[in-house]
Amino acid sequence: MIFVETPANPTNHLVDLEACAALARQYATPDKPVRLVVDNTFLGPVFQHPLKHGADVVLYSATKFLGGHSDLIAGAALSSKALMKEIKAMRTFMGTMCDPNTGWMLMRSLETLKLRMERAAASAQVIADWLREHPLVERTYYLTHLEHCPVQQDIYRRHCLSPGSMISFDIRGGEAEAFHFLNALRLIKLAVSLGGTESLAEHPATMTHSDITPADQLQMGITSQMVRLSIGVEDPQDLMLDLSQAFEAVGIPKEVRVAELA
Repeated sequence: MIFVETPANPTNHLVDLEACAALARQYATPDKPVRLVVDNTFLGPVFQHPLKHGADVVLYSATKFLGGHSDLIAGAALSSKALMKEIKAMRTFMGTMCDPNTGWMLMRSLETLKLRMERAAASAQVIADWLREHPLVERTYYLTHLEHCPVQQDIYRRHCLSPGSMISFDIRGGEAEAFHFLNALRLIKLAVSLGGTESLAEHPATMTHSDITPADQLQMGITSQMVRLSIGVEDPQDLMLDLSQAFEAVGIPKEVRVAELA
């Protein structure tokens, strides 16, 4: 199995699904097929369609955008009829099926999925562009900010219909500044989930990815100064006001002041 998450959490790094599908075919044999399995949670079924690019199975944390209201825990798998028969058989043995109430809430949520994701993505674009110009932001990780990497731009053009609503950025300074910033937020909630109607912020290095060694985190592009945002459906101006006051609470790091004086 080739198992990929694209865009990756929390760096928004894109994986070329067509290249992965070609690799799977190269090593597959009639008695030992190689399956390409894609976690498509970040862009969801609205903004990316991995099955069209050679994926065999697409997975979702339905807890996130599909549920959309931070009130259920579920997952979903999509595939061909033949593969779904195998997946359903394994599900029967493992017991990983939703209870009726969770199924009902998911049906409720799917009615507004496209509306929620498009609104959040539109706000995220405004906020990401604003963050990129902020003096206390060292770097943004967002799917329309890929000018530095033509390869990533090409994958985005071929695979993605929108940049989505997940933004990561490196705050100037380090872990202390990141913590101070997160603690100062008022409207945006400090939580590790994503894809809900409310905006959330977290520190990947010590929260969602805390079980990964520091050396591996750096290799993955996760820094101690990285903050991840999941943009919800609030007014983006309100969110930027909250982000602004949190930056003000942090103040200007010493190295920034020295650079300005120079």
